[in-house]
Amino acid sequence: METNTTVNFSKKAAIVITCIIGLTICFLQRFKLYTFESDHLFLFDANWITDHIFKVGGVNLIISSFLTQFFRFPIIGVLVTTIIYVIVILCANKLISSIIETKTINPLSFVPAGFMVLCIEDPSYGYRGHVAMAVGMAAVIVYQRVIQRKEKYEIAIALAFSVALYALFGAVALLFDATILTIALLNKRKVTAALIAIAVTLLCSFAATTSEQFISMTEATLPIQYYNWPTSFCTMFFAWLAVPVMLLLAKAKNVIKTKRNIIDAVTLTIIVVAFGLGFNKLHNTKITKMQHECYLAENNRWEDIAKLNKRSNSTTNIVSYINLALAMQGQLLDRMFEFNQQLPSQRTNSRTVRNEILRMESLVYFKSGNMAEARQAAFNSALITPGGVEPHDFLRLIAINKSFGASDVSQKYADALSKTLFYKQKAANAIADTNITRLPANSNFCEIEGFAHDYCEIAEANKQNIVAQQYYIAYVLLSADKNRLLSYLNDHKGVQLHRRVEEACAIMFSTDECREFGISENVINDFERLKKGQEINGFHKTYWYYIAYLNKTMKQK
Repeated sequence: METNTTVNFSKKAAIVITCIIGLTICFLQRFKLYTFESDHLFLFDANWITDHIFKVGGVNLIISSFLTQFFRFPIIGVLVTTIIYVIVILCANKLISSIIETKTINPLSFVPAGFMVLCIEDPSYGYRGHVAMAVGMAAVIVYQRVIQRKEKYEIAIALAFSVALYALFGAVALLFDATILTIALLNKRKVTAALIAIAVTLLCSFAATTSEQFISMTEATLPIQYYNWPTSFCTMFFAWLAVPVMLLLAKAKNVIKTKRNIIDAVTLTIIVVAFGLGFNKLHNTKITKMQHECYLAENNRWEDIAKLNKRSNSTTNIVSYINLALAMQGQLLDRMFEFNQQLPSQRTNSRTVRNEILRMESLVYFKSGNMAEARQAAFNSALITPGGVEPHDFLRLIAINKSFGASDVSQKYADALSKTLFYKQKAANAIADTNITRLPANSNFCEIEGFAHDYCEIAEANKQNIVAQQYYIAYVLLSADKNRLLSYLNDHKGVQLHRRVEEACAIMFSTDECREFGISENVINDFERLKKGQEINGFHKTYWYYIAYLNKTMKQK
């Protein structure tokens, strides 16, 4: 009776745990998973597949790329990642049961998955590490069952598993070797097979390094192999270390034979810290929010971007998803000062963050008609994308190059996308689209004379481009340049000015000058009341509020 109760409890616990993991990933990581789709895009091309399959870990790359192409739908990314975590947890629990008698889910089995949560939040981490982790731990379970039936062939079986794992899935073979060694030691069995397997794996790594598949033994043997480019590999390395450490702690607890001891405390602490760090890292990085905005923008969900960006004092670059979302809805001038707006800043040197920023800039410039800057940002974003194909930027490059009359270049981008599952039809439609506006031949709008001048020309070239019109006026206000504002006023004599422009005039010009420019008496009176310390309705949305409270640069001038 007790056995049945224990088994039922384990099944119920497994279901509950799976649901919790799925909800956690859905809430915290689904948009990070969305970015994996474009970082390692699967190409249905014989040459591409052949080129990768014969490299160390090539099968792992192909499998992970095939899976992540479906992450275009975030819910699929959540489901696949949840399944991988569950596989790792169940395998970990099975490994623990191979050294101590247990029929319940041991808390220690969650430790490797806890560090895997942190891995995804590493900006340079690729999804191959997750696939490799699940395959490596499952391989240990299979290996244990095989040698139980064919113990005299243990060395040959260990070598076969180790070599196959390294060839197909890469450095995770070393995790396999370390795990079977730990289990053999704890069960007081011969360790000859495990030691020989480690030596052979290192030999394979040396051969791969000398053949220039890897730049060093470190890259060939440690989790750095699963990153997009050489970087630190602490989080995945800890996930690897957690497997043998988990087994050692389980054995120690069994030796001590107490219900509550320091081992339980250490275990729970590790789990809480791992998930706590992941949660903290998620909610204190701008790149995570940008990935969410990227998904919404690519799906034209502009209202959702505005909802995501609640009123905040955090710095907002004028070239940003939120400002584009407001401009697309015709609300940029009305609502821009709900945020701490800043002029375009110098781009960061961080490659991953830079990739996200370039992807954002490409879309913003494209929607606002600045084709030259859109092309440059899209090209650079695709250039530093690990897989070499950034589908969203490629689609923009098709249209942009057509607008410059470079149809042959557009066709090259379309040919690349024709080998994908979800973008080949979009590429064909973009090539066939004849509704492409040619830009004036005398100007490429390349920021030669500055952001404001470019948008002035773009706005003049296309009066129907409302987004460009709003961006131009917004830049005039943010620059707080009296001469530029005066030039704008002279170019728009007799035209009803936007309230934000009138507020800027009230600050920069005298009352008589404001009346000459046609500034409304309501704005002039509101500004006079503010100077006397009186309140006005909607002050937090005005240009005056921005100057007085938000923009530190303006306050210092």
